[in-house]
Amino acid sequence: MTKNDRIILHVAGPDRPGVTAKLAEVIASEHAGLVNIGQSVLHGYLNLSAVVDLPTTSGALREILFSVSELGLKVDVAPFTAEMEETPFPPRSALCVSFLGALGDGSSLAEITRYIAGKNLNIRQIRPLSDDGFSGVELIADSEEKELSDGDVMELRGDLLAMGARLQIDMAVQRDDIFRRNKRLVCMDVDSTFVKGEFIDELADLCGVKERVAEITKRAMAGELDFSGALRERVKLLEGLPMERARSLSERFQLNPGAETFVKILKSLGFRVGLVSGGFDFFVDELRQRFNLDFAFANELEVRDGLITGNVLGTIVDPQRKAQLLRDMAKTYEVRLEQTVAIGDGANDIFMLQTAGLGIAYRAKPKLQAVADMSLNHNEGRLDALLHLMGFTAQELAGIAGC
Repeated sequence: MTKNDRIILHVAGPDRPGVTAKLAEVIASEHAGLVNIGQSVLHGYLNLSAVVDLPTTSGALREILFSVSELGLKVDVAPFTAEMEETPFPPRSALCVSFLGALGDGSSLAEITRYIAGKNLNIRQIRPLSDDGFSGVELIADSEEKELSDGDVMELRGDLLAMGARLQIDMAVQRDDIFRRNKRLVCMDVDSTFVKGEFIDELADLCGVKERVAEITKRAMAGELDFSGALRERVKLLEGLPMERARSLSERFQLNPGAETFVKILKSLGFRVGLVSGGFDFFVDELRQRFNLDFAFANELEVRDGLITGNVLGTIVDPQRKAQLLRDMAKTYEVRLEQTVAIGDGANDIFMLQTAGLGIAYRAKPKLQAVADMSLNHNEGRLDALLHLMGFTAQELAGIAGC
């Protein structure tokens, strides 16, 4: 058989059951060979492509054209060239770029795809993520020239996330590998990530020192101060606060939008989900119990005679400790690090996000956004929007019972 016997069929038209079956039946009956096939359906319109080997004396092509025409579909035939033979499958190194926002006018999509093309990346697949208008899309791009190195991915991610910030859309940039589609464990920061605001600042309000503590918190989260030292300084200002009053504050704290739905869906999918916080254990443990989380780690305040002494007991959950706890939980639940997700908002989350397979910056400080794989700054700050950036479509999520 010569190369001239190999063709590409492009079939298009209104989708209906049995199109692929009919094509395969003709190929089989005419003793042709099916080399490759792919299809997609968008709003009921079918696009199907197949690479077929035709015996030199066969009437297979005629039968294929006749059968497809009978189904009311259009078909184009093209020769399979030598250049196509050299790259029969997409390269191993591919990039997944996901984005959410106001995409309907096409301007953001045009700018992002123009950048991707300028980097000599070819878009192999585009998939909608949303069902409420054109507000979410995921595309897979790769290079036929070379494997994408870690440095290449970091450069592309930095450029695209900066572009997303300018266009006011949320973006995720990650390798399109088996681990992207197989995450199993999620570690979340608590203050200003899982819940609104900073718990320690509100504790300080009970002591009349909120402004002083909030300023230290702000600088610590921005990475301007050593976290452990800043925590000890702030806790010292809480000396004498009754522990009962501190516990009562827990009841008034609100979750960030979409947090409960986010956890509920992840748990229903079998994820291990927990909290790793630089805050305090009595508050974080309550959240763990309330939302049936798998684990929770935070700092322990020293209490004597019912009063906070102003000291922290044990090992402080600082940036290094957060990263280690992520490793520990991955080992405990027998999950590879590539299958882990970390979410945070401050500079104290940098190591944890860098350790995880997927690091997500949630309305984060600039230092954290600079190292994250994806950023969520828009979409009303809904944590459940991260499910789309993690690759779940609205249609898939709608099919999860009770969510």
